[in-house]
Amino acid sequence: MKALTRQEEQILLVIYHLGDTAYLVNIREKLKEMTGKALDVGTIYIPLRRLADRGLLHSTMGESTSARGGKAIKYYRITKEGAAALEDIRGIQDKLWKGVVL
Repeated sequence: MKALTRQEEQILLVIYHLGDTAYLVNIREKLKEMTGKALDVGTIYIPLRRLADRGLLHSTMGESTSARGGKAIKYYRITKEGAAALEDIRGIQDKLWKGVVL
C-alpha cells in the first residue's frame, strides 16, 4: 500500500472524528481546530479526491436544499482500506517514536 502523506493522514483522521457528517467545509474547520492551521479549500479538496481515487474514502451526495442554492453536499467516509492505511501509518510512527525521550 502506498504511504500516506502527513496531510492525507490528518484529513483521514478528521473524517474519522466527524463520522457521517464529514464534508469539505467542516473537514476544513475541524483541521483548523485540531492543527491550528487554516487551509484553503483547494488544499483539502485535492487530497480528498486523491484519497477517494485510491479507495481510502467513499463519497456520497446529500440532499440539495434551497439554503445552498440547490446544491448538494458531498459527504466523505473512510473505507476499510482507509482504516487499514491509518493503522499502517500508526504502527510506523509507534516504531519511530519508541524510545525517544525529549
